[in-house]
Amino acid sequence: MGDLSMPDEFDATAPQADEYIGVYEQGTIRLSAKVNWADGTQVLVRVADPSRDKLGQLGKVIIAGFGLPGRWVADIFDRHGVDYVIVERNTATIDAQRRLGRLVIEGNISDEQTLRAAGIEDASILALTVPDEEAVLKATDLARRLKPDIYIVARTLYSSSGLRATQLGADDVVKAEQAVARQFYEMMLRKLGWSPGKAID
Repeated sequence: MGDLSMPDEFDATAPQADEYIGVYEQGTIRLSAKVNWADGTQVLVRVADPSRDKLGQLGKVIIAGFGLPGRWVADIFDRHGVDYVIVERNTATIDAQRRLGRLVIEGNISDEQTLRAAGIEDASILALTVPDEEAVLKATDLARRLKPDIYIVARTLYSSSGLRATQLGADDVVKAEQAVARQFYEMMLRKLGWSPGKAID
């Protein structure tokens, strides 16, 4: 690979892209997700530290919701051999995932009985990927009280709800509103002829 340091003309004021998981093999970094980047797109590379010692210290991981976000989270843990349990309400999804051998708890993640059935006491991570803000906020509050040291990442639609999730104990929040805004911003810049390295007026 060439020089991976930040180029002098890198524009720190431009919206920051999402992070992507990738693997370095024989001089090339292969991303696990498809991207529609233009040729010449500048990237920053940060080496992750997925050491087996660190992974071995993880307790149970709970993934609440198994739509696209939940499946992507599960893919990360599948790749690294980390056990997880899925909490889901859709019966078709539950049946399909159980047929694939995955451990699935049927129920509402904001319900204490469901959280306990999923193993909240032994869990180290709770990924709240369900598209129900009320359930996410309730589950965040409840999980933080049941397991004070658990790492919680919450999905919200609006930035205001994201702030509330943080106040209730979420460690990190994925805000759909901000992700959509960033996508529009970057698309409009490209439409106006902006490319990496150009200054934004």
